[in-house]
Amino acid sequence: MRAAAAALASLAGAALFAALPAAAARHVVVISIDGLRPAVYRDPASLEIRMPNLVELRDTGVSAARMLPVFPSVTYPAHTTLVTGARPAEHGIVSNFKSGQDWYLDSKDIAAQTLWAAAEAAGLTTALVTWPASYGAAVDFLVPEDLTFGATDLAARLRAGSTPGLFDDLAAKCGPIELPGFEAPEAGAVLDRMTSCFAAALIREERPNLLLVHFLDADHRQHFAGPDSPEARHAFELIDGFVGELRAAARDGGIEDETVFVIVGDHGFAPVHTNLNLAALLLGAGFARIGESAGIELDPGIRVAALGGSAALYLDDPKDQALAQRLERSLQAEVDRRYGGLLQLLPRRELDRLGAFPGAALGFAASEGYMLVSLGRSEAALPTGSLKGMHGYLPSMPAMATGFIAAGRGLRRGVELPLVRQLDVAPTLAQLLGLALEHAAGLPIPGVFETRAPGPGIGIAGERN
Repeated sequence: MRAAAAALASLAGAALFAALPAAAARHVVVISIDGLRPAVYRDPASLEIRMPNLVELRDTGVSAARMLPVFPSVTYPAHTTLVTGARPAEHGIVSNFKSGQDWYLDSKDIAAQTLWAAAEAAGLTTALVTWPASYGAAVDFLVPEDLTFGATDLAARLRAGSTPGLFDDLAAKCGPIELPGFEAPEAGAVLDRMTSCFAAALIREERPNLLLVHFLDADHRQHFAGPDSPEARHAFELIDGFVGELRAAARDGGIEDETVFVIVGDHGFAPVHTNLNLAALLLGAGFARIGESAGIELDPGIRVAALGGSAALYLDDPKDQALAQRLERSLQAEVDRRYGGLLQLLPRRELDRLGAFPGAALGFAASEGYMLVSLGRSEAALPTGSLKGMHGYLPSMPAMATGFIAAGRGLRRGVELPLVRQLDVAPTLAQLLGLALEHAAGLPIPGVFETRAPGPGIGIAGERN
């Protein structure tokens, strides 16, 4: 019996080793490009841009023709999925904002295990530079992300949230840091320059095992000027240059051969021309009224949170199923009557399937070209909007596809996968680093890793530089 058990254990162990990467990476640099569309690296010539770094990583590694985002396809839920392998309803970052324009800034709001927590528990060195929802993250080197609108001194806020002394040490190497509030058109470019310089310095001098970096300007420009605008194209080229700076830092730090670079996006982008006013929809369905001082007032106990291509409707009393059912019936009838083809109502059961908007009575998804808002000051159903590009739509919308590239030791070369899921990135990175990621719903992406014969040394858990 013991011999049989030992044989079975040996076979099981061999199968496990065979499934692991040929050589676990000592250093993984994850670079998020906000608003990355696959065409940016698959066919940059069609966009009239040059992306030499992304193209070289694509050609020497594994890339995806498209990556399916989570819902809602917006920055903070997507980035948290990228580091947990969980859907928004599971990891807790269900929107960009807790309420109003109050961003999810704190890592304590993440309800699932993060990749950096797993790496820290395994004894690896970790670094985050302007990564969403990272204030308070227990990592070795932290410069958090803060996109607070109207902030008068963002640099001071980042300094206070960073690893003690780190912000000033990096600023001394990179020059004075002056960051405008995120509502400024130049805010993304200024922040990205700081991010690149800070991250490059950490790679050269500290050589973390795991580094997570977020570049924002391409998203910023696509919102203001449109997905195919000259401004957006210029932003992508600048970010490609920043990727090149991080690659050069790995060479300078002597870790190029032991580093895997992973390029990810959070969502795609769609052109937008018109707002769709959910307050007017609720008025037409009988759940709002014209107030005494004009404008639309929603019935008491009802709240709408709009998020670009999607929105959620909440009840003050979530247990009021009778009201929830009346809302669903009446709003579906109003959508069918006036908004067919422009707007889709998402019942609670559909939100559950998507892992989105926990606690909402129902949701909405706009069609391409339309952006959801809730404008109580206007009775117009379809007011003209000022933004030129938007996301947040259902993942099934082709324009919401985003990108994935991974290149370096232990990965296949020159391979394009037709489809990967955002949900699977964190489990893939965990396997690459030899980590266990608890409670992840995703799976390691098939076709990424080289394989090897059974043998010792499957990972670097427990190592520190």
